[in-house]
Amino acid sequence: MLSKSLRDILETYLQFLYWEKRLSDNTIQSYQQDLEQFVYFLEKKGVSSFSQLNQDLVEKFLRSEAKRDIAPRSLARKISALRTFFQYLIREKIIPDNLAKLVDSPRFQRKIPDILDENEIESLLNAPDLTKPIGIRDRAILELLYASGLRVSELTSLEFSHLDMENSMLRLWGKGFKERMVPFGEEAKEALNRYFQLAREQILKGKRSRSVFVGASGRFLTRQNIWVMIKKYARKAGIEKPITPHTLRHTFATHLLENGADLRVVQEFLGHSDITTTQIYTHISKKILREAYARSFPRK
Repeated sequence: MLSKSLRDILETYLQFLYWEKRLSDNTIQSYQQDLEQFVYFLEKKGVSSFSQLNQDLVEKFLRSEAKRDIAPRSLARKISALRTFFQYLIREKIIPDNLAKLVDSPRFQRKIPDILDENEIESLLNAPDLTKPIGIRDRAILELLYASGLRVSELTSLEFSHLDMENSMLRLWGKGFKERMVPFGEEAKEALNRYFQLAREQILKGKRSRSVFVGASGRFLTRQNIWVMIKKYARKAGIEKPITPHTLRHTFATHLLENGADLRVVQEFLGHSDITTTQIYTHISKKILREAYARSFPRK
């Protein structure tokens, strides 16, 4: 049995994730699983209150997990859960410091995807010619890809029934037909409205289509169409690094994390079933690394 004080605080935290952070049931269950394992460990060590936590206990828990020969990515996920939970405990003045931030996430071998920096993304978004209907459409596509992290297959299958312009939200079905809601920003909304008002009907030429983004005479766009379009605008913007539609998805995730988004929220936006897939983005940003160094290293 979990001790009452530990259980009550953990339950309050899970309610906080549901009501204030608005995380999904699946994400909260993932948090709960990882944190209950930590609480069970504390119970076995005779700890009855989170105020008794110290660095040694945290490190012993993580070492015990590592000895179970779990995957490095699973251990990284547990560390992420602990960090976020400890931030909550600090906010509630239950513990004095974020103990988990001193523990390095395990390194795992995976190719780090290419991303665009803020100057490159601005150059790419500004590349389409807004005096032409196709350019207006393409600007809307680029803005939405960057603003929402859509997979290219989700973009090409996007219909008006998936689009809530009033609330700037997309209703998507990703891999495994898993449904998710993803917001998009004002720039993307403005680009979409411009496309609907000035370009879409001209491109359709009297045809009808349920698809949001259409080609000549109502033809639906393919993944290859989007691929070729993005490479064309990358060349026009002077971007020399390899770029694909997925580059905008990678860039979306990285820029969110750079600006303080919670990893689990980014997981929700991307539609990842396992947060270890999302973890790759924590290894991309030099800005994140510099800030972590500035916070943690004692010599300034």
